[in-house]
Amino acid sequence: MLKSQEIRVQIGTYARFAVSGHDLILNGTIRIAGSSAFNIRCGYEGAGGAAYVEFGAGRRSLGKLEIGAAGGFVQVSDKPYRSTVTVIPQDRNCLVVNTLDLEKYLAGVISREMSPSWPMEALKAQAVASRSYAVYQMRVNKNRDFDLESTTQDQVYEGAESESARAIQAVTATHGQVLVFNDTALKAYFHANCGGITEVPDLVWGGDVKSFRPVVCPYHKKQRDRLQWSVHLSREQVERALRRISGLVLQPIFRLASLEAGAPDASRRLSDVVVSDARGNSLLVSANTFRNAVGNTKLKSTAFKIEKDGDGYRLEGEGNGHGVGMCQIGARTMAEEGRTFEQILQFYYPLAKIRPLL
Repeated sequence: MLKSQEIRVQIGTYARFAVSGHDLILNGTIRIAGSSAFNIRCGYEGAGGAAYVEFGAGRRSLGKLEIGAAGGFVQVSDKPYRSTVTVIPQDRNCLVVNTLDLEKYLAGVISREMSPSWPMEALKAQAVASRSYAVYQMRVNKNRDFDLESTTQDQVYEGAESESARAIQAVTATHGQVLVFNDTALKAYFHANCGGITEVPDLVWGGDVKSFRPVVCPYHKKQRDRLQWSVHLSREQVERALRRISGLVLQPIFRLASLEAGAPDASRRLSDVVVSDARGNSLLVSANTFRNAVGNTKLKSTAFKIEKDGDGYRLEGEGNGHGVGMCQIGARTMAEEGRTFEQILQFYYPLAKIRPLL
């Protein structure tokens, strides 16, 4: 029998927020019988003072405030979260962290990262990938206040309300199974559509050069959604994006003269874009950094071409996401063609093995 593991998920940073629940337990000692609701405010008491959490009828906690509920759910800003919520004062804001069973967390993740209507084998593959990613983050962040974010920065998690019957089925069917590389849980990245070939992490973020290799994917085109895209960016939009990039603060007198594509890498994605000003100065900007500055829902991947379009630029690309790891559209197609979740995972993570979580 695998022992249960708890994961700590950051669900937000707030100055004020509402909490409610039934038979709440505060810091393990203060019990509030019946249904209750109160506001929480975070503050800081002057020079030499301390950060605090104010809750209910003027009560204060100078340290962490842990909120549990006998009924099993704590509502934070009208969203139900399982197990416990910890409020950590940080200056005038509070970090809010949900601590819950790993498998329950995954049941809430799957329906936000993949449509629950997709084939069950694709959902199982997503469950193993998400569990592997989470376990990796639990290991590297064990000395921090939380293990991972609840956004696309890590994996999207919106509490118990995002659980679905099919997501629970996929998590239960793969209980405790993870991808491992060199006997360590793999940080099993995934994305929407690879555009035909997957990417390796070091060409996107740097670092990992051993546990992934590119995979040519013939399955991405069989679902037309999230494949090809086009976006127009005005010169002003490009300049605003460049100002968001740390270390590249453009002066007010700066006027963008040109934006060009750098050389594509082996996966047909751009490594860089070339930015030039009217004075003839030019520099290379990481294509992934540029994509994030523009907005990764607008600029859907780094596999794009750039054409001048009036006073701005037309960017046309293929695929959706960073391209590392499992292509979710490809996983859906493989499942529809009768592949098992093990076969899907072995295809997209060829250097990893599936093992039970110990």
